[in-house]
Amino acid sequence: MKFISYNNTSFKKTTYYKRLPENEREVFDILSSVFHFKVNNYVLEHLIDWETVPNDPIYKLIFPRKEMLQPTDYKTLLLLHQSGLDEKTLFQFVQKVKKKMYPEVKHAETSIPKVNGVRIRGMYSNFETIVSLFPDPMAKTCHSYCSYCFRWIMFNNKEAQQNSSYTDPNEPVEYLRAHPEITDVLFTGADPLVLKAKTLQKYIDPVLDIESVKVIRISSKSLAWWPFRFTTDKDADELLKLFKYIQSRGKHLNFCAHFTHVRELENDVVKEAIQRIRDTGTVIRCQGPIVEGINDTPKDWSALWNTQIALGMVPYYMFIEADHNSESCFRIPLAKALQIFQEAQKKTTGLARTVRGPVFMNDLHRTLLDGIVTVNDQRYFALKSLQAPPNMVGEGTIKLIPYSETTKDAGDLIALFSKEQEARSTTVDIL
Repeated sequence: MKFISYNNTSFKKTTYYKRLPENEREVFDILSSVFHFKVNNYVLEHLIDWETVPNDPIYKLIFPRKEMLQPTDYKTLLLLHQSGLDEKTLFQFVQKVKKKMYPEVKHAETSIPKVNGVRIRGMYSNFETIVSLFPDPMAKTCHSYCSYCFRWIMFNNKEAQQNSSYTDPNEPVEYLRAHPEITDVLFTGADPLVLKAKTLQKYIDPVLDIESVKVIRISSKSLAWWPFRFTTDKDADELLKLFKYIQSRGKHLNFCAHFTHVRELENDVVKEAIQRIRDTGTVIRCQGPIVEGINDTPKDWSALWNTQIALGMVPYYMFIEADHNSESCFRIPLAKALQIFQEAQKKTTGLARTVRGPVFMNDLHRTLLDGIVTVNDQRYFALKSLQAPPNMVGEGTIKLIPYSETTKDAGDLIALFSKEQEARSTTVDIL
């Protein structure tokens, strides 16, 4: 299958756009002027059930929702569109709306690697033993864009990409050699596997020479959005040879696959792609967020985990959105997320107990929503810090916050687990 990509303009020329209900075309026209949109022919032809649009889960996963904007902003944009204004005239208001939507992604000072006091761009030491690397080509794009992705501000933004990525493959080497406690290197982006195999190897090779680095991680949505990357793409075989080569250098290779719905695993081509990756000796661990209206039932997650196990993959994380986006249409109440996770595990093979969740993503502390406890007749959510940034306290500790059936927000998780918070906290601590 030849890869064909569509953006907000070219998609309007397809038969799929014409098949959308009239109100959905209106929503698409308005929101695609604010949010970046990208989809490919595989997703359109094989993953979306067009008879059930707009309720189809993959459609919701790709196409922006009306609820992503504040009602007043959406209404204003609708009136502006209906008035017939061109895109240039709309640009100023659209930019104001975008600014409201910018996610707030926090980084601890200790998470920003420096050499001789100078920051290394495109490198983040989120936790004590792992760094995330953002080589410039990997930060540019994906095979398709997820509607809930908080990294949307990077797409088509050269300034943002340059400020948060690097171009010299040897850029991380000095820092990694100076910090032998770092054993894991994560290549992420956007998506590393939009790159050709030769380009990908150019950035991975220098890291392989560092003895203290034991694990290479590659985080990608490509198995779901474009499985032909591993089967019939021109350099598919070359990419799989690279996977074998990494392991021949004495490194463990972890392919961190992003799956949100079981339908992404039901096509023969994705099954073939998974098998080809596994035949290289690569371990595939699966993660994804729980998203309102897409996979927010126990049935969704038990089906996803059981299928992953059947295909030889390892369920790894169920993420829950932290409060980084000003909208909240993707998040569900914490109590519901916990209930879904617990019920789904009951209906899933015991081999899927490897999965951790619900876990807050995109915060400095990787925090597990571990359960509900009662203390002095009061109910609390139990939150456990699974990992913390270098030189920050709190890892392994448990904090309790007041229980609520409706809250979607755990508050400031960074402050909750900080040393200062320990001294003045009114929450209940369990040590």
